Amino acid sequence: MLIDAHLHMWERRCLPDKAVRRYLGPISKLKEFGLDGILDLKLDEDYPFPDYDVKMNEPISMMDANDVDYAVVLATDFGLINEGRMSNYEYMDWLFQRCSIDDRFIPFIGIDPNRKDAIEMLDNMVSKYDPKGLKVYPATGFYPDDDKYEGFWKRVEEYGLIVTTHAGMALPPLDEKYCHPRYFDKVAERHPEMKIIIAHLGGKFHDEIFPLMDAHENVYTDCSALQGWVADDISMIGKRLDTVTSRYPKRVVFGTDFPLYEEHTNMYRFLDIIRSGKWGDDTIKADLLGNNMARLLGVL
Repeated sequence: MLIDAHLHMWERRCLPDKAVRRYLGPISKLKEFGLDGILDLKLDEDYPFPDYDVKMNEPISMMDANDVDYAVVLATDFGLINEGRMSNYEYMDWLFQRCSIDDRFIPFIGIDPNRKDAIEMLDNMVSKYDPKGLKVYPATGFYPDDDKYEGFWKRVEEYGLIVTTHAGMALPPLDEKYCHPRYFDKVAERHPEMKIIIAHLGGKFHDEIFPLMDAHENVYTDCSALQGWVADDISMIGKRLDTVTSRYPKRVVFGTDFPLYEEHTNMYRFLDIIRSGKWGDDTIKADLLGNNMARLLGVL
């Protein structure tokens, strides 16, 4: 069993203009030196980088090439940062329609609990799509443990949704101060039946993962974005995986963060690094790569 528990699917109009312009800012300065023409950056076009427009054949080809059984497609609600060209309702319609063409896709809805109508939006989307889970992105400006979101989390737990949350680095206009795993301590305690996946092993705040997972058996983590270590210290991938899976072998899941690392370290190479690494045993690796997430999703 192989499950990618952290995959994205979007096109340019799904993403907030403010964030895209901010990301492109440093590169745009190359225009001052006349280098944009030489490097053909095409900054004035809608799709200056391939990550901003995921063609339907790309994730399907990736899954076919690597024998992926299922891929969890995470939606992110950026609406309160910049409503942009597509509303969150329109984005969900677009995403679930796209995912319907292949039974291996398992799309999660995305809702910012800071929306005034967040619970109503949650009710509507659960009724319409019957999703397995919910993606939240605290970097849009909310502390998950704020008491004002208690009604939202209660409803999420009642629906039995898996929650995946971003953790770690975020670039302006997003704010990483909200992205500490520890802000899910109170949420996990109050809602023990709600399964929470902290993405990226907690990212730059990975040390906060251990006390959180020690305290709450309903807290999981995924290994997406570990590919970032390939260039600097590839051995860190095995070290990080060994540290976390040796403590919580049944609560760590595999994820790629597709398409963000495909040109850097594609899924085939990432899987090879994991499978050939001198850490864990075959059972631990099999649980990481699919069995743990399969149990969460109820497909095993």
